[in-house]
Amino acid sequence: MVKAGIFLLARFFPALSGTPEWTWLVGGAGLITLIIGAYTALFKHDLKGLLAYSTISHLGLITLLFGFGTHMAAVAAIFHIINHATFKASLFMVAGIIDHETGSRDMRKLNGLLKYMPHTAVLAMIAAAAMAGVPLLNGFLSKEMFFEQAITASHASTLAWAIPLLVTIAAIFSVAYSLRFIHDVFFNGEPIDLPKTPHEPPRFMKVPVDLLVFICLAVGIVPMFTVAPILAVAVAGTLQTTPPEYSLAIWHGFNLPLLMSALAIGLGVAVYLVRERLFVWHERTLGRLDARAVYNALLLNTLRFAVRVSRGFDKGSLQHAAVWLIATSVIAGVIGFMSMPAPLFGEREMLAVDAVSFIAAMALIIASILTVVLHKQRLVALITIGVVGLVIALGFVKFSAPDLALTQLSVEVVTIVLLLLALYFLPQSTPRETCKVRLTRDVVIAALSGIGVTLLTLAVLTREFTPISHFFIENSVPGGGGTNVVNVILVDCRGFDTLGEIVVLALAGLGIYAMLEGMKLPAPTKDVYGRVWDEDHHPAIMQTLTRLLLPLMLLVAVYIFLRGHNLPGGGFIAGLIAAIALIVQYLANGIDWTSERLKVDMHWSIGLGLLIATATGLVAIGIGYPFLTSTFTYLNWPLVGKFEVASAIAFDLGVFLVVVGATVMSLVQLGRLSYASHHPEQQEIK
Repeated sequence: MVKAGIFLLARFFPALSGTPEWTWLVGGAGLITLIIGAYTALFKHDLKGLLAYSTISHLGLITLLFGFGTHMAAVAAIFHIINHATFKASLFMVAGIIDHETGSRDMRKLNGLLKYMPHTAVLAMIAAAAMAGVPLLNGFLSKEMFFEQAITASHASTLAWAIPLLVTIAAIFSVAYSLRFIHDVFFNGEPIDLPKTPHEPPRFMKVPVDLLVFICLAVGIVPMFTVAPILAVAVAGTLQTTPPEYSLAIWHGFNLPLLMSALAIGLGVAVYLVRERLFVWHERTLGRLDARAVYNALLLNTLRFAVRVSRGFDKGSLQHAAVWLIATSVIAGVIGFMSMPAPLFGEREMLAVDAVSFIAAMALIIASILTVVLHKQRLVALITIGVVGLVIALGFVKFSAPDLALTQLSVEVVTIVLLLLALYFLPQSTPRETCKVRLTRDVVIAALSGIGVTLLTLAVLTREFTPISHFFIENSVPGGGGTNVVNVILVDCRGFDTLGEIVVLALAGLGIYAMLEGMKLPAPTKDVYGRVWDEDHHPAIMQTLTRLLLPLMLLVAVYIFLRGHNLPGGGFIAGLIAAIALIVQYLANGIDWTSERLKVDMHWSIGLGLLIATATGLVAIGIGYPFLTSTFTYLNWPLVGKFEVASAIAFDLGVFLVVVGATVMSLVQLGRLSYASHHPEQQEIK
């Protein structure tokens, strides 16, 4: 748990290291933590308090190594993570044993335990010596690598010469608090007023410590045969490249790192010998400082400032929030355009404007304007915004993206149905905006943002660039076994992304279901002109036509699903088509009629879909391949002939089931809410 942040540093190291910002932020935080943790640990009287602050210090050491930004420093950091895990885990276990068998962790009382707990004492001495960096123990090897990297980093600038000095000071305190752990607890007289009579713990309380201490010795004496293979794998995984050459030899000759180790051990013993005077000085000076008061005050003021900022921007109005967001984007865009080298546009030849494209563009512009102007007429605005979606789908067709066109059309239908159901509960009229200043502001911001997006699009598209699509086009058939590049990307190349997306979709569907379950909202009984709603909720013509169309729509969904790997289609589009087919039945025939005939629980559909999609990836792991690795082959059957069989179809089936389940569940639950609101006399809707 405490190394979770260190793990993130290691994962981000290949992408972020090597920059001044990384070095100053990560390295600076690590150096400060290393020194403060080592100093504070010496003055803690609680056994676990000493170990806790020593852990903080060692985490600072590892952070400082990552902050150096070199591959060798990363090797030293990973090596020390392994070593610190062994000796510090054994020491914490020893602290637990002492607490359990003596009833105290106060080192002012824990004296002379060597006589009562000799086995535990020997284990603690070895582990503490490893923590102090004594030769022939694992901590010594990684500490030597740490000192070497500190010396290397000292050549970076004129101020960096202080790094070896500061890390040596931290190492001195490390030796001092390690020596205090050993001497104050196991030597230094007799125990004082302990709640229990000290004695050795049961055998199996010592076995884990035995194992960890043995690892400390084994790594320190024969590192090439113990830790080297594990370290090589960890380093390669962290650096994401070929690891640098490094040595785990015990002896590297007389050099500066060895001198720093000798100074740390010698001066650390000296610091411990004068510890009583240091304790008195600490209590009179630094010991009186309460960092918690400073921290809490800083935290409180930060929260107050954040509240003021949030209240300044968030007025509880969606329009207000949108103004800030769009206006900030416009300002950022203007700054970006001003810094662009001239000319703004490239020399790439633009496509000729044909009559059909011009008409479609005009229809898009007109429909967009009508949606804004006629937004008070909710149904008309819904129709015009549907036209916008249709023209966008036609644009996808023009630019050879039939999968996107099918998806756009399917999503448009589902969205229109959703908005139609929601119209019951929205106000039938919108208050007229009377503030001319606000109207002018909104028009200016909208115009500037539209112009900015247009200029940005032209600046990009009028320049030559190499799209990543060529890679997918070239590898779609040999790598994924499908000629539909979009589907191959979704279920093969980026299957893990798709799995995450359907999980989010499933959670959204379940969330909507839970939110609307049992809810009743008042719905208007008349339209905006005072006319009562028609009593005929399910016209006979609509019922008849939708029942006839159901098998045809489901057949189309199956067809789109099966051909998706090689032609436009796939699980997502097929799922939307199937969902539309089922939703139309609910709309045309009613909730009760359809529920009686459609016995499938959409919770099971979502769960089964997620299970199938995840199982597809687990099967790949089971046969020795990375998660969600897909495969394909070709079979020859009589009459049918040669056809492709791909494992990705199982994953696509999972996508299909989740899309159907989440979409139908959400829209049907909204339909139930509408039904319950118009029939308040019925307390329970099956």
